[in-house]
Amino acid sequence: MKVKVFEIVKTGLAPLSKEIEETIQTWLDDNKNIEILTTSQSQHLRENTIFVTIVYNINSQDTNA
Repeated sequence: MKVKVFEIVKTGLAPLSKEIEETIQTWLDDNKNIEILTTSQSQHLRENTIFVTIVYNINSQDTNA
């Protein structure tokens, strides 16, 4: 089991939700052999910062394919 934590800070005019989606989707695209077990999200109260935590397993590649 592994843990990945993203600290996502709103940097421009785009909504924070769009930055979250793009950041996590890029990571998922680069890590195709994972199984997500759980996720959580928390927000810093005074800043436009979100922490997203993903707990996952790395799936072994099928060598018979």
